[in-house]
Amino acid sequence: MAATYTPNVWPTLVWYALSLTVLLLLWRSALWHPRRLPGIPSRRPLLIGHRGTVGPQRENTLAAFRAAFDSGLDGIECDVQRSRDGVLVLHHDFEIEGRAVRDLTLAELRSLDPHLATLGALLVLADTHPGRLLNLELKSDRLRDGGLARSLAAAVRSAGLADRVLVSSFNPWALLTLRLVEPSLRTAMLFAPDLPRSLRSPWLAGWLHVDALHPRHDRVTAELLRGARKRGLMVNTWTVNEAASVKALTAAGVDGIMADDPAALRRAVEGGPGWKRNSK
Repeated sequence: MAATYTPNVWPTLVWYALSLTVLLLLWRSALWHPRRLPGIPSRRPLLIGHRGTVGPQRENTLAAFRAAFDSGLDGIECDVQRSRDGVLVLHHDFEIEGRAVRDLTLAELRSLDPHLATLGALLVLADTHPGRLLNLELKSDRLRDGGLARSLAAAVRSAGLADRVLVSSFNPWALLTLRLVEPSLRTAMLFAPDLPRSLRSPWLAGWLHVDALHPRHDRVTAELLRGARKRGLMVNTWTVNEAASVKALTAAGVDGIMADDPAALRRAVEGGPGWKRNSK
């Protein structure tokens, strides 16, 4: 009886493993080039309205965004979610009146909150205020974002505002999806102390190919800033409402500061008559 031939698959498996390792190393190093936003001014720090403004106007509304732009801020930050019928809406909490935003249509959401804004309306407003940064936070409480990243990429592409949009998220999968489906968009990794350690380390930034880090203000350290500068990453911090903290972060050299009150933010940063922010 002839012997049964058993092919040796190990050389093939080793070749595939080595090839994959090389590709991953290239992705993590040579192929990662953090980029700036050409559509916004080069002055630093950028003054960014957290959810537009918080005060007389409701946060995350068109009135709040318009007030932030009119106050002279360099840009705004807002929260983006996707309704059940696929509309991108601006709302911070995952629920509204005890019901999940993703489970409600735009009409149902507006019946609960008549002031609810859409991303489309914000993009139209931003088009009339050139040179202003739009920091769009992808809000997702699940690993899979239900098409949110793809929908946002399509909306920004259609509006022609990619050169001044920075998309941030705590969700690494959403950031990676966005990087792959719309490489022209700049992304930022949000991290805070209450996240798992693996999701709040700048080490993850290279795997996600982000362009900026968005730590909470009490997580900004000299070591973090040195590492970011070495790699060319922007560092924008949130939410800084105390004048002393604003001044300390400005002196440390952060790229952007997010705050609730535009007037208070400007007073804390500006040094008086003739003061001028640094340009890069």
